[in-house]
Amino acid sequence: MEALRSELGADAVATSEEELREYRDPYDYKGSDEYTASAVVTPRSVEDVQAVLRIANELGVPLWTFGQGRNNAYGGAAPRVKGSILVSLRQLNRVLEVNEELAYAVVEPGVRFFDLHDHLVAGGYSLWPSIPDLGWGSVVGNTLEYGRGYTPYGEHPLTACGLEVVLASGDVVRTGMGGMANSKTWNTYPWSFGPSHQWLFFQSNFGIVTKMGVWLMREPELYLSGWATFKEDASIGPLVDAVRELMLEGTIRNLPLLGYGLEMDAEEMAFGAEKWGLRFALYGREAIAEAQYELVRAALEAIPGVEVGCRRFRGDDRRRATNHNDKVQGGVPGMELMDVFKLAYGEDTGHLDLSLVGPLSGHDLVDSIARLRALYARTEFPYLVGIVLLGRSLLHISTLFFDTKDERQTRAAYETYGSLARELAEHGYPVYRTNLRCMDAVADTFDFNDHAQRRLNELLKDALDPNGILSPGKQGIWPRAMRGRRAAEADRVR
Repeated sequence: MEALRSELGADAVATSEEELREYRDPYDYKGSDEYTASAVVTPRSVEDVQAVLRIANELGVPLWTFGQGRNNAYGGAAPRVKGSILVSLRQLNRVLEVNEELAYAVVEPGVRFFDLHDHLVAGGYSLWPSIPDLGWGSVVGNTLEYGRGYTPYGEHPLTACGLEVVLASGDVVRTGMGGMANSKTWNTYPWSFGPSHQWLFFQSNFGIVTKMGVWLMREPELYLSGWATFKEDASIGPLVDAVRELMLEGTIRNLPLLGYGLEMDAEEMAFGAEKWGLRFALYGREAIAEAQYELVRAALEAIPGVEVGCRRFRGDDRRRATNHNDKVQGGVPGMELMDVFKLAYGEDTGHLDLSLVGPLSGHDLVDSIARLRALYARTEFPYLVGIVLLGRSLLHISTLFFDTKDERQTRAAYETYGSLARELAEHGYPVYRTNLRCMDAVADTFDFNDHAQRRLNELLKDALDPNGILSPGKQGIWPRAMRGRRAAEADRVR
């Protein structure tokens, strides 16, 4: 603490219990101190980040890095290893560049989706960001965790172009064309001369990302926010197959969301709705978007029981939208969904997202839904789900809600989560991101060739972070000195 205060200033280091309370796992039960930090340090520049790394290397102190730390269902800002020093990048919060001609921005990791949206509006740019359902998170952090939004640029990992990374050694690297000091294409061409390193820093603990290029969407003439509703499970397979074909042919270009258990298309969103709802959106020249809507409407209304509708916005007027779905598909951030999540147990409501990946096949999805319904029926938790359609695959995200004041129910939620993840893995459905408690157990399901992928991750970890200071245990990647706890932790979760 003395070294950090000396290097960064006393106001950049917090150690009091009251200050650290904000950074615990928000959905662990209220009395738990399992995932807690010893301090939080707030660098304000790349040089500050380098100083923190130098001190941590010298003294052998583990760090845990985050942009905003708002990813609550997966642990928030809390560290995997108790006692770690948190490195909060919230003060690295500048939008460094907006290029309207080539439709991209360069942001630091503390920039929230709210911040990027507001910066574009204030600057009069005819550009939209893609945002997730909650707007308070870090653009960089969400992207590095394979987050998604709901415009045609909703595959956030694919819209990142050019990272600046501080390695554990303190060395600063720019990926891709940024390897040339005067490159004109760092944030427009995603690949490198030689190996492309950008992906090494997604959902990993190999470095600290301090800048990222993000591609933006050109403001369309017309934005059409659409929905389809139905009650019977029998409609799921035909509808999903129809949407897949509409996506593959390019009629639907955003990422639609199919949900059950939340009222998705009402001014007052509701919890526990017993019907299915699909949201989708169309964008572009008015005549083209209207023609595309007729194609979508005809394809979906041909399925028995499906009703289709839409709301229309001029591209430069979509900020008048008040409905959550209209906002999120129009690149306007909000927090409405968090209000819905609190309906179960008030401010103390916690939730875990079981985030499975499956093929975008109607038949397969119907089978997996039936399997999950049966599994959830053996628990105290209802089956509530949001399914993001990605074109050839889908994210099957079922959510467990619980009262974080209730230690028994909270433990039951985590145990249910772990058992469901293991059982679904046996049927070929991997988890793509998870909470702190289950990182080792989920990593253990990636078992091809005796966990060859994990061995490769450990080889990279040892080479890039030999002292093991960067986010030990993240995604089940442990430094050499801590690998003994990996098996113990996985066994404990089992």
